[in-house]
Amino acid sequence: MKHVAKVDGVPIFTALLTITNEKGEICVCNLVATKSHSQFELSLKRMWESLKLYGHDPPDVFYTDNMADKEFLEKCFPSLCKDLVPVEKHSHLAPLDIPNDFQVMVKKSVTAIDDAMHGILDLLPDNDASGQIIVGVDAEWNVEMSDRGYVTGRGQTAILQIAHGKNIYLLQVNL
Repeated sequence: MKHVAKVDGVPIFTALLTITNEKGEICVCNLVATKSHSQFELSLKRMWESLKLYGHDPPDVFYTDNMADKEFLEKCFPSLCKDLVPVEKHSHLAPLDIPNDFQVMVKKSVTAIDDAMHGILDLLPDNDASGQIIVGVDAEWNVEMSDRGYVTGRGQTAILQIAHGKNIYLLQVNL
């Protein structure tokens, strides 16, 4: 986002807030100057109003990469609290284990990463333009913290996690 628009060489936007529905359709797309909740609270309010206006159900699930968003999102969408069971009530349960028939593979070199990704892409049908595969993707990076515990910056993406079928790839792209 830092390259989208600059004034006197200074980036205007630091992030792009994108909210999609269960079909992957974009419901909200907002360029924001900071990652402060105040930057996108109005967009979420308008999304809520639009859902009500057109007779759509409010969201029951909301995925975010920042747990600090939880309280804010529950305030914006009270429907997220419906039938909620706190984790503490189930702390006696065993932790989730990756089944034995799943493979976790760490890939470090460019060649190993390319080979792994080509293995997934090779599953697409050659002559079917509508062919699709389903993958799960996550990214991790180092952050810089202030003395008061606030995130003040972040580094480049360090690890990509891609899951497909029974394979989980940990791609170390920038350690």
